Amino acid sequence: MTTQARNLFHHLPPPAECLALFIATLEIVPFGIIGLRNPSFFADGYGLPISAESDTSPASAKRSSNTESTYDEDQKTKKALVAAIAARNVQNGVLLAVFGLVLRDRRSLGVAVMAGLVATVADTVIVSAYGAKDKIAGHYVGIFNSLAIGGSLLYWGRNDPLW
Repeated sequence: MTTQARNLFHHLPPPAECLALFIATLEIVPFGIIGLRNPSFFADGYGLPISAESDTSPASAKRSSNTESTYDEDQKTKKALVAAIAARNVQNGVLLAVFGLVLRDRRSLGVAVMAGLVATVADTVIVSAYGAKDKIAGHYVGIFNSLAIGGSLLYWGRNDPLW
C-alpha cells in the first residue's frame, strides 16, 4: 500500500516545500506587487501607516506654503520607503520561487527561507517600536514560518525517503 501511495504522490513536493512556494507567492503578489502599486495601503497592513492629515484640522489651516511642501515631500519619502520594502519582498519571493521551482534544491530553499528570518525579525522590531501594535502578530507569524518551514527544509534535505 505504501508503494501505491508513493507512486500516486511521487511527483508532488513535500509539504514544507509547498509551504515555501506558498510564501514565495505571498512575497511576490500581496507583499510585493500590491505594495509597489499602492504603498499607502501596504503600509497600513505592514503596521507603519502613512497617515494623511485632514485639511480641516487647525494645524493644517495654519500651515504655510513652505510647511505644506515639506509635508508633501515627507509623504513622498514615506511612500518611497514603503515601496522599497515591497521591492525587497518581490526579490525574496523570486529567490524562493527559483530555488523551489527551477533548481528544486530543498537545502538551498531552506537556507533562503531561514535567511528571511533576518528581515522578519527586523520588521517586527521596527513595527513594535514605531508602528501599530495590533500588526505585530502578523510579523510573529512570519518569524514562526521562517523557523518552521526553513528548519524543516534544512532537516529533511533533498533525499528524504518519504518523498
